[in-house]
Amino acid sequence: MTPDGCDCVIRIILDLQVRHAARKILEVGGNADHRELKKAYRRASVKYHPDHNLADPDANKKFILVKCAYELLTEDTPCPALLEEIRSWDVSPEDDKYKLDNPWGLFLWWRDKFFGSGEKTKSHKRTSCI
Repeated sequence: MTPDGCDCVIRIILDLQVRHAARKILEVGGNADHRELKKAYRRASVKYHPDHNLADPDANKKFILVKCAYELLTEDTPCPALLEEIRSWDVSPEDDKYKLDNPWGLFLWWRDKFFGSGEKTKSHKRTSCI
């Protein structure tokens, strides 16, 4: 591990990305309880089951990702297929706005990607109490 804790930060960000992806795959919010997760898992399993999607060559992969997402969110069991899916995503920042060679730049990029830029835009309209 590096002295500045970069490895730890990268692992934390990767864990957050995997959990975010799992919630996105199951189409649930961040505060979904076990009952909601189970319902979403069943719905996604039917939707992506290979027997229901014979024309889709990626149906088996999608079905496995649904299973992995459910196991991660309910049992906290990491799945190599889900990690591989996350690593296959394009992680290059738009317009070279961030430097991904340091933890702060990586965090800012991740924050903007998943939660928006975080910058407040000022409205030039005057407000009135009348």
